[in-house]
Amino acid sequence: MSACSSGSSTPPQAAPTSSDPTPATPTGSVSGGPQGLAVPGIPDPCALLSADQVIQIAHIPSNAKSGAVASSSGGRSCAYNAGHPDAVTISLTTVTKAGFDAFRATIPANTVTDLPGLGQEAYKSSQTPGVVDVFKNGFDLNVSVLHQDSDASASGDAKALAVLLVAKI
Repeated sequence: MSACSSGSSTPPQAAPTSSDPTPATPTGSVSGGPQGLAVPGIPDPCALLSADQVIQIAHIPSNAKSGAVASSSGGRSCAYNAGHPDAVTISLTTVTKAGFDAFRATIPANTVTDLPGLGQEAYKSSQTPGVVDVFKNGFDLNVSVLHQDSDASASGDAKALAVLLVAKI
């Protein structure tokens, strides 16, 4: 699998910090997956859920390849079925609450829907169907689901994945 852009809607942070003194810990390997794309202090998004769970929840082909990919946001990303019309990218980036809020402020307010009960704050935007952004414990969790046939199902699948992922960070 070749590396690709994470598709993350989160801008790079110059000096990522966390106000939470207890960093999240991954449920599996901290090596960054097979490509060794480790970033100190950031859990491996490929280890948060099994590939089978992601494939089932996101309704992507069962033969989808998955693995670590380069992140354009300075964090860590994991892609499932990258480069295909039905795909998932899960990214984690350290960010302050102020940084998370500043990025959200760049999105037209009339396109944003809050997702209460998901992390410390979460939202989706009609400008980017299938993308959910969550702030929790000093991390921006960005879940992007693409479905060639339905933006609505992509958004529902992204939220379902985010619910499970948030419990792991």
